Amino acid sequence: MEREQRIYCIEGVHDSDEGQLEPTVEPMLTLLQKLGYWDHFLHRTCATMRELEYRLSTEWNDSCEKGSVLYFCTHGATDQIWLQDGDQPVGVGTMKEWIDCEGCHIHFGGCDTFSGGQHNLKDLMSYTGATSVSGYATDVGWLDRSAPAVALELLFFGLLSEVNLTRNNKSRSERLRQIRNKITSQFPDCKFEMLVRRYRS
Repeated sequence: MEREQRIYCIEGVHDSDEGQLEPTVEPMLTLLQKLGYWDHFLHRTCATMRELEYRLSTEWNDSCEKGSVLYFCTHGATDQIWLQDGDQPVGVGTMKEWIDCEGCHIHFGGCDTFSGGQHNLKDLMSYTGATSVSGYATDVGWLDRSAPAVALELLFFGLLSEVNLTRNNKSRSERLRQIRNKITSQFPDCKFEMLVRRYRS
């Protein structure tokens, strides 16, 4: 398979309060593609840890070029993601063993991933080689009036598409910090956080 820069999305399988599957993030990814921000995306649902390991260690590593975004659209908790209601969570320390993210960005779309501080997420960034890692330090809702994740992520992924994630220079770090500041100022209730790899000449 040809390697390309793209958004690679892992989406969990969760029931809504009405007992039906929650709406999918795929229409947002399609919109970003149609608007020309990202030329390609891969959207995969994932319900088990074994399936997640397979997706990350094979398809992500084999098909996504440097400059791509690894996007976890799942429920979350401190340093963890949930792929399916009632199943065991997957910690960031576990998944770091499965992925090479050099020159890429990792985004956690679930609630509270950053709520316990940044130590384990900094370790994830360092271990995988990621350029940057982002997520939320509180509960957010897809269409919540005070913390609207869909609006934030549309803006965020649009801005991120303009950054050369693979270029190790001072301007990359500055641009990513500008994006972080813009997002946090426009969506303060989401408590968006982003770690950025330091530029070293």
